[in-house]
Amino acid sequence: MTEVTALDRLFDGLASGDLDQCRAALAPDARVWHGFDGIAHDREAILASFASLLTAFPERRFEDIRRQPTPTGFVQQHVMAVKTVDGRALAWPVCVVVRIEAGVIVRLDEYLDRAGSFVPADGPLLTPGFAQSKIGTGA
Repeated sequence: MTEVTALDRLFDGLASGDLDQCRAALAPDARVWHGFDGIAHDREAILASFASLLTAFPERRFEDIRRQPTPTGFVQQHVMAVKTVDGRALAWPVCVVVRIEAGVIVRLDEYLDRAGSFVPADGPLLTPGFAQSKIGTGA
């Protein structure tokens, strides 16, 4: 698995609802930190959180992906768009800082303002107020 593939596999797994794919992208001792709760979750806790996300949002996609390599992994900005169980469309701008070792994610720091959701417009999903899209390597 290449470094980009680990990050792609994680978000592809979340989009498709494949938790085994998410697990394979994360090192056994991986930590996933959220800015909204300040907790560095271990792999099993984050997979449980992902399962809750899949239940709450039966449709998920990640678009307007902008990824920049760092010496230890990547910084990625994207828009997470979902449909709720009652059919409402919501989206959030997200930024993740990812450290990769031996082809798997060992640390992911996620910055997402839970109160900053918006209703996506029809057409291509772009980050609100961000003039450029599709910069860097897309997932």
